[in-house]
Amino acid sequence: MLSARFKVAGQPFSVEEVEIPKIAEDDVLVEVKAAGICGSDVHYAHGEFSTDVVPLTLGHEGAGVVKEVGKNVHNPRVGDRVAVHYVISCGHCRPCLQGYDNRCRNRLSIGHSVDGVLAQFAAIPAANAIKIADNISFEQAAITGCGVSTAYHAMNVSGLNKGDTVVVFGLGGVGLHAVMWAKFDGAGKIIAVDPVESKHDTARKYGADIVVNPLKTDVPKLIMNETDGWGVDVAVECSGSSRAMEQAIRSIKGKNQFDSGTLVSVGLQTKPFRCEYWNFREGWLTVSGDHTKNELQEILSLIETGKVDLSSSITHRIPLREINRGIELLESNKERVGRVVVDMAKLT
Repeated sequence: MLSARFKVAGQPFSVEEVEIPKIAEDDVLVEVKAAGICGSDVHYAHGEFSTDVVPLTLGHEGAGVVKEVGKNVHNPRVGDRVAVHYVISCGHCRPCLQGYDNRCRNRLSIGHSVDGVLAQFAAIPAANAIKIADNISFEQAAITGCGVSTAYHAMNVSGLNKGDTVVVFGLGGVGLHAVMWAKFDGAGKIIAVDPVESKHDTARKYGADIVVNPLKTDVPKLIMNETDGWGVDVAVECSGSSRAMEQAIRSIKGKNQFDSGTLVSVGLQTKPFRCEYWNFREGWLTVSGDHTKNELQEILSLIETGKVDLSSSITHRIPLREINRGIELLESNKERVGRVVVDMAKLT
């Protein structure tokens, strides 16, 4: 089968033929139909983040059809359409028992610790294969596995209340969905920030009330004007830019040392940033981690019932052999790039 492999940090990924993986007794073999490319894959490409195993098949956003099941597996069954939950948890440690499988003490990650879904076939634990309805496309199910669910989890972590003012920094695939979920959750005013103006119209379609270019606008000043000096209730930083993080910190700060909203850091920060203690007085700075399995199932139910539409989230579709072009697209500032999906039906 064809697979995208991580071999050397900072070098292009290798696309090569490898053997179809063997499944264990609690696993299923999924014929991957669609797989998303995530911002973390860009960090792998630049050597800013490394996998646990080398070489490794990349990819943690995937969906497809179950082709084989292990001898202990009764659900799902061969022929079922499934999305991949990339967090492999033990199910019995304290966080797992509390419903936080994303914090599992013994966790592994598909596409990071074990081979992932940027391949024609993937062997995964049966518990990580989430059945999807027939009216959910493989493409939408794939991006739900991280790009959509990461933003969903971030908004859950933020404690957003209806009517709150929200600012989202960075309008890539995760940032746009953060705007979408903020609107879905009842935010009163949403401000979206990104220097790539081709993304601005899409942010408005997702629910942003104000969209600004931080290279042309003093974002913290604009926010103070829009909030009567209170600052936003929730700031979500999705770009990974240290400058954006510093602006996000300032955006939740009010007029005195006691005013402060909540800042949720989502984008991987690869450079240091500065903050003052008083900027978080009575407020909250947190790093939003991986979503839970339950959150993924909630989102899939919302898509199935038509309450959420992801049809405009995917902007580019490529064959697996062009995985490195997909990485370049995600880095591009010349055009609006949302989620880039590998269509496994297109091998060349």
